[in-house]
This record gives sequence, C-alpha cells and structure tokens, in this order.
Amino acid sequence: MKDAGIDTSIYKTHSIRSASSTKAIESGQLAADVQDHVGWSKKTNTMDKYYYKPTAQKTKSTKIVNSIFSTTENNTTSEVETEAIEIVLGTTCNSKIAEVETEDVH
Repeated sequence: MKDAGIDTSIYKTHSIRSASSTKAIESGQLAADVQDHVGWSKKTNTMDKYYYKPTAQKTKSTKIVNSIFSTTENNTTSEVETEAIEIVLGTTCNSKIAEVETEDVH
C-alpha cells in the first residue's frame, strides 16, 4: 500500500476490504453476494457496521450542509456604516462620537 502512495498511517489493509465491498455493491452486486464472497455470516451486521461505506451518503450529507450554509441571491443582510470615534485630548466633553446607521440590503 505504501509503495502505491497510500498513506498507511490513515489507511490500513481493511480499508481495501471496505472500499472493494462498497464498490461491488454500488456497481450492482447484491450485498448478500458480497457477504458470501468475503466469508461474512449473514447473521451478523459486520459488513454494514464496519465495511460498507456508501459514497452517495457523503454526497447527500454534503448537499445538506451546503444548503444550510450557502448564500442565496435573496439574502437579507444588515449593512452597518460606521465612522471612527475621535477622542480629543485635554477635553472633558467629547462631542465627536461617530454615528452608526443600519440599513437592510436585499
């Protein structure tokens, strides 16, 4: 695996088993046939729990996250305009405090 350029600190030999099992199922093989091929008992959930990692699930999750956090053309935001506060040394009254205006932008 290392000779193939695979980071073996992250991916172990069982990663190949997981990837190949997932690829077989996503290519149309029946999960039961994959279980038989690799020698897993049909009475356990070993494949579902440890080896089958559907790539479509990641795609769906990415779409959900993007729909929540992406910006749209119809956003309403508040645009704040400020001016700096000027502090004049040696005075007891500071009448030069800036104003803040808020405007909704569509």
